[in-house]
Amino acid sequence: MGNEQETGMIKRYNNLSLLLFIPGLVLQVAGCVLIGDHNQAEAVGAVPIAVLACGTLLAILGFSYYAMAKGRSRAWGFAAFLGMLGVLLLSTLKDRSGDPWNT
Repeated sequence: MGNEQETGMIKRYNNLSLLLFIPGLVLQVAGCVLIGDHNQAEAVGAVPIAVLACGTLLAILGFSYYAMAKGRSRAWGFAAFLGMLGVLLLSTLKDRSGDPWNT
């Protein structure tokens, strides 16, 4: 019975990671496009920076939940700063969740 609850929580963390990371990635790309659209002579506005920051925050939270789904520390969420290298790093982490189906 205890293992079934743990399995449900792991699946929930995995689902939350996708719900946060995908919009975060979209916002990061949108922020980069908005920043790239300005002229060199003018300053970058607050909106593109805010969009990029929100996207980065969502990506960090998504990475954190994915690490928790694998039984790891939330601190692994900062791998989001590594971009696709962070995705590769987290995907290769060994699962320590205790779920026999996720080893």
